[in-house]
Amino acid sequence: MPGQEFERDMVHAWNAYAETYGKKLIAYRHYQMRYQPQLFDVLVDSRPNEFYLALECKSIDPSTVSQLYFKQHFSAPKGIHQVIRESEWLSLSGRNGFLVVELRRGKGKHTSCFFVPWRSVSYNFKAGEKGIDSEIITRCPSCDKRGGKYTFDDEFIEQVVRMLDSYPKDAKKAYKKKWSK
Repeated sequence: MPGQEFERDMVHAWNAYAETYGKKLIAYRHYQMRYQPQLFDVLVDSRPNEFYLALECKSIDPSTVSQLYFKQHFSAPKGIHQVIRESEWLSLSGRNGFLVVELRRGKGKHTSCFFVPWRSVSYNFKAGEKGIDSEIITRCPSCDKRGGKYTFDDEFIEQVVRMLDSYPKDAKKAYKKKWSK
């Protein structure tokens, strides 16, 4: 299943970033409980606001789909759409939300993930759009999958921090180099 594998890839990428750059954060999958609607796929916990994140992961093949559709790619159990549930949860929790879209481009081409700020997702949904167009997705911070994994560096994280929905947006604090012992 590409979706669950992508969620695991995100957890590994964030935790590897923390270890490599000496950041105090932990990423983990937010498992769905039986009979309960799921709220985001991956959570990142940290004291600094820059890494207090909720990630909704979607993995698609862009050769078959021109955009991420709200009816096709999101759920609506009991008539409450996933975008509404997750937007309300972000508001209550104080987390920064991202829709992380993996574009699987096929054999011989790089797979990439794009971090779409949740405000863009919510705005399109409330405006009655069918989904999120590929132009919006591909303008967001991205990272290529190399050697079977995503590897985040300070430059990429700085781009993500600039897209946060809430303050403070202290990019220097978020990507400061690891202190030597």
